[in-house]
Amino acid sequence: MLQSDDLPRSAETVIIGGGVIGASCAWWLEQAGQSVTVFERRHDLGTYSTPNALGTIRTQYGSPTLVSLAQESLAFYRTIGDHLDVDVDELGWANQGYLYLVSNPDHIERLHESLAMYTALGVTSSSVVEQPELAERFPFVGDAVAAIFHGDGSWVDPTRITRAWADAATNTRLCTETEVVGLEAGGSGWTVTTNRGSIESERVVVCGGARAPGFLAQFGVESPVKITPRYRVFIPFDDEHHQRAPLIINIANGSYWRPVPGGVWLSTADVDEASVEPGEGVEVPKGFLERCLDQIEPVSPALAAHARSLPAAAFTYAGGYQSYPIDDEPIIGEVPGYDGLFVNYGHWAGVMLSPASGRLLADVVTGRINDQDNPCSLRRFDADVERLSTNKFGGWG
Repeated sequence: MLQSDDLPRSAETVIIGGGVIGASCAWWLEQAGQSVTVFERRHDLGTYSTPNALGTIRTQYGSPTLVSLAQESLAFYRTIGDHLDVDVDELGWANQGYLYLVSNPDHIERLHESLAMYTALGVTSSSVVEQPELAERFPFVGDAVAAIFHGDGSWVDPTRITRAWADAATNTRLCTETEVVGLEAGGSGWTVTTNRGSIESERVVVCGGARAPGFLAQFGVESPVKITPRYRVFIPFDDEHHQRAPLIINIANGSYWRPVPGGVWLSTADVDEASVEPGEGVEVPKGFLERCLDQIEPVSPALAAHARSLPAAAFTYAGGYQSYPIDDEPIIGEVPGYDGLFVNYGHWAGVMLSPASGRLLADVVTGRINDQDNPCSLRRFDADVERLSTNKFGGWG
């Protein structure tokens, strides 16, 4: 992207938000022949929630739309050098899998049922692993009796992939420290008012992440999206088995960890957590580490014991926000009733789905896909939408 110190007077397409989704949309729209300007209210791209994401990638989901988006995104990541002129290894890429673990023998049948559902949806890289094979392949899993191993499971560094999208969008203009404070439809497009002045644009794409629902409320858009804080803690741990491990998930309670250079990131997911208003930052609650350790200990006792032996100063904490639409699927496409206004938000797996979601947005903007035929359209909420719980970690009890 081309950093612009001066606010342009006009633009063909304005993107509001410079996280991983905004950067992806910029590249895809540029590829489609659009002239793009990105407004990011902070000092740089990808500095709000994106850098605190886990950066994980999987194709194992419980809905056809998510499976399709994830498979497309994974294929893009595997061949990213053909698209963005960057080597995948430069992005911190690792394909070490996911391991969904259970310690309750009564849950083994449920694992097989889940695998059958994933297989029916086109997921081909998953299998159930039971003892004693489980301990032979993954000797750190403690009391776990079985697991689903998901071979497609991978990860990238969230900041690096955001930068890769931006670097590849060579003709896109970037205005940082530029907050959009008003948006008004006009005769030939939109007047976009910022803290630095106003510009005219033919179309606007809102990619504001957790802040998008509040911004869109001015247009009467009721977003069935829950915004929840997410936290993670870095635990220094150079153990060879843990460094080569898959992403580890305790399905009983939603705790999980994955290797990173020099240690692991540990976190937990609460599917019943209440929605919050997003602020400028997220304060990690007191007791978060101990809660995570208690939850992960049954399936990773060595990690828990190691962490409890370390001084408090050894840990590094981070926090951000995740967005959960009621059906878990991102919201991408037109805002009905407002010509030239588009959205790409509602992501709880933004890094994971950024390739496919950016492509879909560009296809709707350019008319290659009619929004009426778009599975991620806001229009889907005109009908009753089933609340899903098959895509998240945890909740088996």
